[in-house]
Amino acid sequence: MATGLQVPSGAVVVGVDGSDRSVRAVDWAAEEAERRGARLHLVYAYEWPALTEGYEPISAEEMLRPGHRMVQGQVDRVREAHPGLAVSGEAALGRPSVVLVEASRRASVVVVGARGRGRFTGPLLGSVSQKVAAHAHGPVIVVRQQVTDLPGPVVVGADPEDPPRETLTFAFEEARRRGCGVTVVAVSRELPFRVEYGEAAMEAFTRHVEEAEKRLHEVVDGIAAEHDIPFELRISSAHPVDAIVEAAGADSLVVVGSRGHGGLASVLLGSVSRGVLHRAPVVAVVRVFHQPVVEGTG
Repeated sequence: MATGLQVPSGAVVVGVDGSDRSVRAVDWAAEEAERRGARLHLVYAYEWPALTEGYEPISAEEMLRPGHRMVQGQVDRVREAHPGLAVSGEAALGRPSVVLVEASRRASVVVVGARGRGRFTGPLLGSVSQKVAAHAHGPVIVVRQQVTDLPGPVVVGADPEDPPRETLTFAFEEARRRGCGVTVVAVSRELPFRVEYGEAAMEAFTRHVEEAEKRLHEVVDGIAAEHDIPFELRISSAHPVDAIVEAAGADSLVVVGSRGHGGLASVLLGSVSRGVLHRAPVVAVVRVFHQPVVEGTG
């Protein structure tokens, strides 16, 4: 249980634990805070171990003292590198993932570090990164590799069947802060075993796909106009993860969605988001809430 957090409203929050990956996350978060004109707030969480008979209990203050020292060291380092940035930090008792999810209630974005690229998403991404990305109340940026600059464009995945406005809006806002464009990547649906479908069914399916892609273009057009940002819409026939990662290369922040339908969907990242997380250097995960379609409204 995370209690007593002192997270400034709208701050960029970054999880720290003294590891190299958390130092990378802090450096990224500092630059993100500068782009946003926001405060940077560092959070260290220490999970209180189960006390067994024969061990002398220690106070929470004693338990957190090393964490406070580590956080202060990182705060001092950031202040030296970014003298105009407002920086604060704290140490709290609790599971790191729980503490950071709680901090996300007041943060504009939460930044977490993860281990480098690899074939197996779970072990490399880490349980804290996965849980925070899946459960946070706002956007989460997962930093996997040391990157000095991502010139862009910002790459965002989009489903033509259900255009993710929250994800698209975040991508365009981030592009505006970075002074770059946006590449929207969508994957065209295909019917399996086409030979089994009649001509009429194929024509109806083709119309459905074309209408979905048209709606997506209209949604993107509207959001791009609001932000005055150029964009490219790519329709790919590749696997969604491959299409997004290929479009991003090594130069782009990638933005993906995490559906918030409730139940199990609220605690699991989709396969595309998970796949992108373990292959792209820096990925922003944005919670997307399903909007039911109302008959007769377009």
